[in-house]
Amino acid sequence: MPETDRVKMKIWNVAAKVADVDAEIKFVQELGGALVLDETLLVEGQAFRVALMKWADKYLHLFANAVYEPHLERPLACGLCHVVMEVSDLDLQRIRALEAGAREVMSPQFISAGFGTRDVAFLQSPGGILFELIRVHEHRVPELP
Repeated sequence: MPETDRVKMKIWNVAAKVADVDAEIKFVQELGGALVLDETLLVEGQAFRVALMKWADKYLHLFANAVYEPHLERPLACGLCHVVMEVSDLDLQRIRALEAGAREVMSPQFISAGFGTRDVAFLQSPGGILFELIRVHEHRVPELP
């Protein structure tokens, strides 16, 4: 693929489902992480608590239930569950992923929360990797290197 056809992409954060969000926040803080946000998101009429932690050179989202979990065939196990990639052209990258064999887990949506505003799409690779594509409109958290 020619370089001009590539979509700019970078890993923005990883996400983990945990049994006890408060305990996990404390654990990450003990290892040098910092709590950036602890908020409730309303997605498709359901409330989801999401904690955003700065840990090393990335962000980590912690939650007891993933916003896309109702769209999966079975509940997620606790642990790392998806990677979030910031892209310059969400529609193009989403289409490329679908053409490459990904399945759409949750239809694209506009999200506004403490971390900012963005368009998001949740997908799953043919091998089962869950990932989120985001196109950021406004960042409300510090940029990481």
